Amino acid sequence: MPDPYTRVDAEEVQKNLRERLGHEQVHVKPYGKNLLLQIEDAGEMDTIARLTRINSRTYGAAFRTHTGRWEPLPDEGTRDEMLEIVLEEFGPYLMPENY
Repeated sequence: MPDPYTRVDAEEVQKNLRERLGHEQVHVKPYGKNLLLQIEDAGEMDTIARLTRINSRTYGAAFRTHTGRWEPLPDEGTRDEMLEIVLEEFGPYLMPENY
């Protein structure tokens, strides 16, 4: 069950991603202290990356490998800083034409 802060973060991040990527197939699902970044493909959700709240101002990020394991990125920062890093590294995976 996501905490209230994670729900608000999920809505804000989803809105930001949709504006920046220019499509509605990207979704952000709150899960505990995680924000799961997902792409919708033929009605199925594929989780690409996650942002994890470490404390009130610090987030970490990880990406999902083809085996389903989470591999953390070596950085920590604000939610927006980590989202920027995820977009730089994994933005193409959040585009529907790549599925």
